[in-house]
Amino acid sequence: MPEAPSSPPNGYRDDDRVLEIIATSWCAILGVPAVVADDDFFELGGDSILATRIASSLRRELAVEVDILLIWEVSRFGDFQAAVAAIAGKSEIPQGA
Repeated sequence: MPEAPSSPPNGYRDDDRVLEIIATSWCAILGVPAVVADDDFFELGGDSILATRIASSLRRELAVEVDILLIWEVSRFGDFQAAVAAIAGKSEIPQGA
């Protein structure tokens, strides 16, 4: 049986990859080992500076513009992840992502 390609053949990222990138960003920037849907950015120690770092990380990793105010609107990880995935939509995968 042929091996499945590591990325979708049409050049678009899938939701699992977007979730992984967002989770990795939150963990690295907030200094936590893992995040789950109910985790709140501010309860994990987040502030405006860390929100800026997350927005910058997602811009670099996903090539999408995420307004830092989004994190105040949807501070729970699951809600934030869904909002960013909606923003990312069907954007092409940046090189190296």
